[in-house]
Amino acid sequence: MKTVVLLSLFVTASLAVPTFGVREEGVVADACKEDVCVLKDGCRCASSKSPLETQVTPQLISLTFDEAVTADIYNNYWEPLLFDRENPDGAPIGATFFVPHEYTDYQKVNDLYNSGFEIGVHSITKEPHQSYWRGATEELLEQEFRGQKQIITKFANIPADDIIGVRTPQLQLAENVSIESYIASGLSYDSSWPTLPDHPLYPYTLDYLSAQQCLLGNKCPNEAFKGFWILPIVDLNGIEQECNTLASCNVTGTADEISDWLLKEIEKIRSTTRVPITILINSYWFNSTENSWEGLNKALDKIATYDDTFLVSQKQVFNWIKNPVPKDQFKTEDVANNANCNNYNCKLKINGDNQDRYMNACVPCPQAYPWLGNPDGDAA
Repeated sequence: MKTVVLLSLFVTASLAVPTFGVREEGVVADACKEDVCVLKDGCRCASSKSPLETQVTPQLISLTFDEAVTADIYNNYWEPLLFDRENPDGAPIGATFFVPHEYTDYQKVNDLYNSGFEIGVHSITKEPHQSYWRGATEELLEQEFRGQKQIITKFANIPADDIIGVRTPQLQLAENVSIESYIASGLSYDSSWPTLPDHPLYPYTLDYLSAQQCLLGNKCPNEAFKGFWILPIVDLNGIEQECNTLASCNVTGTADEISDWLLKEIEKIRSTTRVPITILINSYWFNSTENSWEGLNKALDKIATYDDTFLVSQKQVFNWIKNPVPKDQFKTEDVANNANCNNYNCKLKINGDNQDRYMNACVPCPQAYPWLGNPDGDAA
């Protein structure tokens, strides 16, 4: 277990919005040209080419999670899977948790943050219907994402400036509206956009028109959003289909067989482009597929023997692509956070709803269950 010292930390609910360039609304962006869009200016075209020579590029892998943070999942799956692992440089591994609101235990979110893992945004409602996200207005999406960032900041006692990443539920982007809402919510990168295995991509900015395909039936952004980053999800080759989550790959078998499949998928990239790999993990997979947790654990044990491969957060990928260094100079960000958390167990009602909702928080209980339009949980 990583050791941290807990000190009092005073955070505010104000959400600083990054400074992005002015865009022309409704105007399709120009095609990206690498001689104009250069990394030193904070711009990068969508490309499978490393900013360094491929052979010296570190292989970065992000383990990502986007379900409610509960004590059961934390204790039974995440802690034994992630804690006490180290990268080749001797620093603890990183991972990213895109946190939805409903059913989340914010005391456990605080524990994850203090253990050095990145906390991102995954909406308030996590509405399961794709049409909700595809057809949402900017106002609704800002309530979902800005509201959830505010909830995490307040009830997990995490500084707003440390929450910069977002993943939309169902990976459903609502064209340009999603990016507009992200920027208005003070977020700097998106981790929601899959790309096929034969079209791997490094992170890039939306200063110009993206060359990335839309794969999920939704409409993807086509306007210019200067300085906003996309961290593509490179699909894996599952059983008779490409897949963007381990659960949807439909791989079964012994723990060794599952481990061997995942390591083979990673090696396809590690031996070619070395684009950062984003792996989407859900406890549903552990519950529904025999040997899946053990197989993933075995794969991570094997990866730990590679001297050029690092398990990092999406924020660490984001930081590396802006200032790339070769594998022999790469250093994992050893994050030591000190966010205080007092234990409050809250029994609440959503304004206008008589159903009881329960929430563990790091600060005194609000008057109502935080929700859309009321992220602070104020009384009606």
